[in-house]
Amino acid sequence: MGSDFLIKRTPRKDEVQQRRKIGVLIGAAGLFALLTVIFVVSSVRRRASADLETARLETKMALDSIHKAEDEIIQLKKELKATKESKEKDAQLLSAEAQKYKTLAAESAMQGENSQNCSTWVRPGKGQKIAITTAYNGDKYNVMGMLASDTKSKYAAFHNYAHFLDNDLLERKMSFQQKSGSRIAVFRRHWNDYDWLLWTDADVLLTNPEIRLEDVIEEHAPEGSGIHVLMSKDWGGRQVNPGVSMIRTTPEGKEFLDRWEAEIQTARYNDDLLAIKEGMERNKDPELKYLKFVPQHVLNSYPADSLKYEPYNSTTVEHNRSHEFWEPGHLFVHVVNCLRQSPHLLDAQCCDGIAARYWYEFNSRLEKMLNKKDDEEDKVKDYSSDWTANFKEFLCIR
Repeated sequence: MGSDFLIKRTPRKDEVQQRRKIGVLIGAAGLFALLTVIFVVSSVRRRASADLETARLETKMALDSIHKAEDEIIQLKKELKATKESKEKDAQLLSAEAQKYKTLAAESAMQGENSQNCSTWVRPGKGQKIAITTAYNGDKYNVMGMLASDTKSKYAAFHNYAHFLDNDLLERKMSFQQKSGSRIAVFRRHWNDYDWLLWTDADVLLTNPEIRLEDVIEEHAPEGSGIHVLMSKDWGGRQVNPGVSMIRTTPEGKEFLDRWEAEIQTARYNDDLLAIKEGMERNKDPELKYLKFVPQHVLNSYPADSLKYEPYNSTTVEHNRSHEFWEPGHLFVHVVNCLRQSPHLLDAQCCDGIAARYWYEFNSRLEKMLNKKDDEEDKVKDYSSDWTANFKEFLCIR
């Protein structure tokens, strides 16, 4: 029996098959594992490759953005340099223009101190039928008053009118009532020497020398019309502005003048404007029949320029769009209240700059007319060398 255990047992056939199956399964499992590893590795490599491509594209885009930013920085530096150079150039120009302005202001102050020094602006001539009058005081109006008086004097000389600068009727410090009465005083001073008297405020300039005052009279107050006084209204016809007034020196004209003066004494603020609106018109004074209100642009256009510093706003008289604003060809421009209502330090210069724009307009037109009249070549004098040409462009006007 013991010898039987020493005999090696031969595996049965079914065992052999089972072992083979196990081997096959082990081999298949190994192959599957290998394929899985290969698939995973391949997937990882594909994903890594895609991530690498994405990273490469993102890096390229970032580099492109950096290069673009560098180009923009270079361009910005160029623009900043150009802006700086432009500002330096403008500053130099403004400095030169400001110096010209100061010189002009000093010269005009010397002229404006005494009406006797203004002989170049005065043409007494009692032989003429029409006299242009004005008056102003105070340093504030020296430049604008000089520019305005220059246009009035040249206009008077061209059309053979008299021209008076009645500054001696004014004082340095005057009440509003005294200022309101100054027009009346000027009219009375020259009453017996002329057929028509034209009053113009200090901030009124002539802008078209081609239009004669006789043309205005013939159109709006011809002989026999019963009209002896010409004024205009602003605010779309709602308010009187006597800053430019024409009066015929007839008994009827004097009746109007007397009534106007009497109404000033009782008017609110003793205002000559309100004396007509709230006095004569409200009371229906009979002397009103001698007065005709012409369209605003005939006597009293307002400048359309607006100051950069906006010393007053759109609710005030000057910026109300119901007014008639100046256009080329108008006879007058009234730089109304600009100096009186401008608190900013630069505004006085800017107001003078506005006046200078229209002074330039008048002189250019007059120069053309004189050249044509003398049968010379039609050339306009170059005023650009004066401070007025660039003053408004860089400093004052929008």
